[in-house]
Amino acid sequence: MSLVIIGTGNWGSTLAGLLNPEQALRMWCERKEFIKPTIESLKQAAGTDRPGIVVEEMFTSPLTAGDIVLVVVPSAQVGPVARKIHEKVKPPYPIIVSASKGLERATFRTCSQVIASILPTATIAVMSGPNIAKEIAAGRPAKAVLGCDNVHVLLKVAKAMRSDRFHLDMTRDTVDVELCAAMKGVFAIGAGVIDARKWGCNFMGLMLTFGLREIAEVGKFLGISSAHVFGIAGLGDLVATCLSPDSRNYRLGQLLAGGTPLKEALSQVGMVVEGAMTASAVSEMAALRLRVPLFSAISAIVEDPCEAAFRRLEQVLMEYPSNG
Repeated sequence: MSLVIIGTGNWGSTLAGLLNPEQALRMWCERKEFIKPTIESLKQAAGTDRPGIVVEEMFTSPLTAGDIVLVVVPSAQVGPVARKIHEKVKPPYPIIVSASKGLERATFRTCSQVIASILPTATIAVMSGPNIAKEIAAGRPAKAVLGCDNVHVLLKVAKAMRSDRFHLDMTRDTVDVELCAAMKGVFAIGAGVIDARKWGCNFMGLMLTFGLREIAEVGKFLGISSAHVFGIAGLGDLVATCLSPDSRNYRLGQLLAGGTPLKEALSQVGMVVEGAMTASAVSEMAALRLRVPLFSAISAIVEDPCEAAFRRLEQVLMEYPSNG
């Protein structure tokens, strides 16, 4: 059995440095020309060039049913990755762990649901939490939630990913964890706006309070357990991302509020910002008579970061009823 990480960005490289050094590990690049840059970024992000990590082009070596595949790619790439697995691998499939965050705008499906629609017989787990890659790569401790409806798989994955500075809580819920993780990124964009506009910590407190309320509102409609909304996949991830300037979503909000056009801001962040895509998906739920004015205001900023959009966000926070 070996671990295979698909996704060579900051989070994928950081996970590679975290995982049990006795565990065989392969990192898969989309193309051969990405191998050398991945090896270099792996040394920087993981803080180690430990032996045992093989960096190779996707499907250079076979996947077996006993492997564990960590999918650590932007949400828009989850479907294409699953389709490649479907084309190249015959069932039974390896265990697939989605460590990607975000939603499909058109369908509101989570990453695990997208994978399951393409690989219906695969066993799928999810992992999420307040995990700023830069902090974890620097050796700071962190925790995440690992979700799967199969207890045997939970125990197998947890053992394979054992680390003294990265602990996993376990749950049999998957979609609940993913939805909380996806929604919090929207408010991190708002937090970046608050910082850039110099609205202060008082307003940041409002963002966290009312942002959590809207996550709970949407969560109730979707049947998400309140334990996850107020747990580390929801509240914990919300606080970490809204307070960390190392968060991609936070940095996007800062840039937009500073007058940088969206396309240029995304380029400057240098990574896919899931909150930007999730904002539009969730704000559309207002049509279902859900009260999500913050989601809508931040979505408006992403779509058109003009002065009127920023004033709208300020007004929403000022006029939000504290008693619900």
